Amino acid sequence: MIRKSIISCLILVACFHMSPHMLAQAVGNEGVADKVIVDGKTYYLHIVKKGEGFYGIAKRYGVSQKEIHEANPGSIFGLNPGDILHIPVIGGRNSNTEEIKELGEFIYHTIEKGQTLYFLSKKYNVSIDEIKKYNVGAEGNLLIGTIFKIPVSNSKAEKDDPGATYVYHVVKPKETLYAISINYNTKVDTIIKYNQALQNGILAVGSSIRIPKVESALLTEATKYDAGQTPMEDKQYVYHKIKKGETIYSVSKKYNVSQQDLARSNPELNPDGLPLGYVVRIPKAKVRKPQLNSNNQKDDFKVHSVRRRETIYSISRKYGVQIADIEQANPTLILTNIRKGMKIKIPTLDYLARKREENKMEELVVEEKITEDFDTISVDCAGYNYYKNKEVLKVALLLPFDIEATRKANIITKIEEDEEIEIEREDPVLSPRSRTFVEFYEGALLAVDSLKKQGVNLQLYAFDTAPDTSKVRQILARPELRAMDLIIGPAYTSNLKLVSDFSLKHKIKMVYPLSSINPLLNENPYLFQVNTPDSLLYDKYSDYIVNQRENARIVVLKSALPSADENKLAAWIKNKLYLKYLPRGMQPDFIEIAFSEQDVQGVEAMLSHDKVNVVVIPSPDEADVSKIITTLHGVSQSTDVQVKLIGFGSWLRFQTIDAEEIHDLDTQILTPYVLDHQNGMVQDFTLKYRTWYHTEPFAVSPYFIRSGRNVNYSRYGIWGFDVMYYFMGAQVRYGHQFEHCISNYSAEQVQFNFNFKRHVNWGGFYNDGLYVIGFGPSLDIYRKPLR
Repeated sequence: MIRKSIISCLILVACFHMSPHMLAQAVGNEGVADKVIVDGKTYYLHIVKKGEGFYGIAKRYGVSQKEIHEANPGSIFGLNPGDILHIPVIGGRNSNTEEIKELGEFIYHTIEKGQTLYFLSKKYNVSIDEIKKYNVGAEGNLLIGTIFKIPVSNSKAEKDDPGATYVYHVVKPKETLYAISINYNTKVDTIIKYNQALQNGILAVGSSIRIPKVESALLTEATKYDAGQTPMEDKQYVYHKIKKGETIYSVSKKYNVSQQDLARSNPELNPDGLPLGYVVRIPKAKVRKPQLNSNNQKDDFKVHSVRRRETIYSISRKYGVQIADIEQANPTLILTNIRKGMKIKIPTLDYLARKREENKMEELVVEEKITEDFDTISVDCAGYNYYKNKEVLKVALLLPFDIEATRKANIITKIEEDEEIEIEREDPVLSPRSRTFVEFYEGALLAVDSLKKQGVNLQLYAFDTAPDTSKVRQILARPELRAMDLIIGPAYTSNLKLVSDFSLKHKIKMVYPLSSINPLLNENPYLFQVNTPDSLLYDKYSDYIVNQRENARIVVLKSALPSADENKLAAWIKNKLYLKYLPRGMQPDFIEIAFSEQDVQGVEAMLSHDKVNVVVIPSPDEADVSKIITTLHGVSQSTDVQVKLIGFGSWLRFQTIDAEEIHDLDTQILTPYVLDHQNGMVQDFTLKYRTWYHTEPFAVSPYFIRSGRNVNYSRYGIWGFDVMYYFMGAQVRYGHQFEHCISNYSAEQVQFNFNFKRHVNWGGFYNDGLYVIGFGPSLDIYRKPLR
């Protein structure tokens, strides 16, 4: 049973192929599908249409997908347009027209081993109370095999919004682009056009793809059936709906099958009283082909007696047939030397027309057997060689250097001879508003220099986008911008849409380098987000936390008034724990609590004395984090509780955190950037930066120190180097379509661990590359990349 349910889940929607017959759905007078009785059970007959999947069919008839699989064992291998499914008729749910009209309000789910109300609420995005409301007695352990009614109104299952531009499809195991294109009556190239990520050849299971809507009939529309239509059929049977006055005898004669074979295929039907409107199964294997009698054979050919001086050519002209047709009808005769009186069979034109149709059908069958389905993926990530032609690569840097602010900062006012004059500073300074972006630019210049030493031809265009969007519009209007291979910028969200629209229109890759606020990540497939917001990293954070140690207690210690983001991360961790342990029949050890300074004993009580406590503090607030760490440290020092603390990159800038407590709690911090001063590349960069700019570079976040604007160090030089070196290196490695190969790319960086992945198949990329910095109890510090 378990194996069957797993197979059903894995191939819920399998490859769809065109059937040789596109058949109409037979319906009764009330718009309800025809019924058939099999093994004493009544079923609706449903013909699978293009675009239909198990979810839609199950919802339409008010049954669960598992009930469909049980009634149609072969369906686990996938659906084809034209397939006929047996849909169970269930009293009180879908046995009449009135019940069917109410089906749109619910979907039906069959309970399987390990599933709980919490599991159902998360799967269908409805509250546990809503599920209980429609399933009386749903408490505790759920009985395997029970059918639950799930209200659809709030369900996350796929909806068909008539006003929407796209249909969103979640990729199932073993699906191909070709199969999905057939399912939605579109082309593979069209799907790729609206999902740029698919050009890299990877169709990830569980990912969503968007498919442009096409005008099609609604799945719930019924098609009237009459005697003039082609009867329903599948591989085993032709399905005949009983009409008034028909008997087993008349049906057997119509299909040239014996009454005994009809009875064996329909044992439940009473031959003396066939129910009007029900369907009889006609076994294809038992249908007897009509025997051709001698008269019929004579009708197919004429016998011609050869006359004096006739040739095979003249005979063929006389009857309007080809010589090859005559030769085929007379395989034992040598027609190149015919004599007077020889008898030759001449095929009639009707016979030849019938044979041509039969041959066409045979060719179609053969063609269907040998046709292969190819997904048109065109990007070759291994075939590009930049150094073959060494084209000039052009990069535009769009940052608010605010040159005017720096100019003003270098003008000082003096009084000479009672007159106020302006003079320039002897030692120039950078405006505070300019400094971040000038440092970024300095690092980018070092990367350009490194690339040029590797033989890369590169031109860098730097533009000052200050003070406002009108300046950005002027820059984008310059003709040279359209020839760029890469745009780095803008710095602020206020200019993001302008640059993104330009990037999308001209298909130019753009890097959004500094801000973590990006509302356009789903709209531009050429956009790369470097500084990723934590909300997009919850998946990776929770993966790391859940897999820390087997059988550890996971404790999420939130602030007294937790923010929405704290609750989201806690939910991610909880869900992944349940998905990890429930299928193994185990209950995860998970505690989630809001911290209170007045309840230190409560904190101690929730920690285990028998196993390691992996404690996560999701709060971004320095005061909250500092209080919780101090409390945890006190508990761990005064008891035998063993704590392993998990923190995040923002902690490295918190000055109120006691570094000794961090070490004592065996803390690991997940951060997107870190400096390892023992690393050769870091040492080379540091030396070069000192030589060029006569100052020290260091990571944006030195440990537990907040750097201000007035420190005598470069805060963003390394950032600019890593961004420029990584992206132009990708261009050199993979060419102009490097975005489709970025998952294969790994480049050494000074402080980042870039790992870009698409947010959605039709959107841009975000960086989920992280480091783990460990602070051990023996005061050791270690760093490791987390990919």
